[in-house]
Amino acid sequence: LASLASPRGHGVIVVLPDDQSTQKSAFLKKLGCGVVVVKNCSISNPGHYVNVAKRVWELIEVERHYDAYYQKHVLREYCGSNSTLIKTPPKLLKAAFMNQFDNLANVVSHYTTTGPEIHSQLDGKVNAFVMSAGTGGTLVGVGGYLKEKWWENCRRKCQHQSTPPKIVLVDPPGSSLFNKVKYGVAYAPQQSERSLRRHRYDTLAEGIGLDRVTANFGLGCDEITWKTYSNSKCASFGNRIALRSNSCIKNGSTTVSNIFIPKSPTCKSKIVDDAIRVTDQQAVNMAHYLLRHEGLFVGSSTAMNIVGAMMVASRMEPGCNVVTVVCDGGQRHTSRFWNPDFVVGERGLVWPAEKDLEGNILELLDISHQI
Repeated sequence: LASLASPRGHGVIVVLPDDQSTQKSAFLKKLGCGVVVVKNCSISNPGHYVNVAKRVWELIEVERHYDAYYQKHVLREYCGSNSTLIKTPPKLLKAAFMNQFDNLANVVSHYTTTGPEIHSQLDGKVNAFVMSAGTGGTLVGVGGYLKEKWWENCRRKCQHQSTPPKIVLVDPPGSSLFNKVKYGVAYAPQQSERSLRRHRYDTLAEGIGLDRVTANFGLGCDEITWKTYSNSKCASFGNRIALRSNSCIKNGSTTVSNIFIPKSPTCKSKIVDDAIRVTDQQAVNMAHYLLRHEGLFVGSSTAMNIVGAMMVASRMEPGCNVVTVVCDGGQRHTSRFWNPDFVVGERGLVWPAEKDLEGNILELLDISHQI
């Protein structure tokens, strides 16, 4: 967003919680952003970074009549001879609140781009899609598309696999999304009043895991009615998005509008099928193993995603395709995730020794018993 806004002459203000690496804020400043760092706290707290960002937006947004250019060049076209408005003028937009957690443009972008890309590259044979959730847009958007395509191919009797793709959430310590998927209640033991850390530093991972259900992630927890009869042309999940956002989504040759009402439901399921916990130590071990054996310098979210993908793959039959996302690089995590003083001294974890990285990765991750 910052790199796109700069050449267009738009200012960008980013509000971050203070559990993010210093590299992230430094990088944003280099791109010309104003960066506001606040204490990490619950969304119910006015000081939460989302609430602060919204207040910043409200402070910048001003009344139309305060803008001289708007008065002189725009408003005049909408006034009659006596300077009274004869038609509604366009809104003067001073600022926009991106609201990434609850803006459904997030899930739509992955439903219309990332999902089709994965489906196309694997010729429709995706047995599982596994990843963590920050906003939940990627997990739910991709998962919704993959499941929808499976049911569409089922109707056409041309599916590549006998069961729908399994969509699995990878959740770090302290996040409540695991229990939301498993038991329908968004709660984690770390949230109890007796054990809650003052600033909610429950995991080494950055940008993933939440103590609430966002609008994007919430779509993945809704029960979707899949159409299985041959003359149905409806995109079931696309319609659910459209109903929520009151919009029309184009996905290839299919137009997804908000006017479809199912008449003969035949199967119901949620987008997110299951959830698994990944520990900080597993993520650290995985990141070091990837650097040692694959030359990949990854961040904490990617490490957790790959651990989760391996855990799911270890339970599946040979030949299955398990997909995850490599979503962050280690260069923005050198002050925390790749800093031995922080990992060992602050978090009490073990920095992997070279000899540990030479063994079996499943044993290093302590998941060999699952096979």
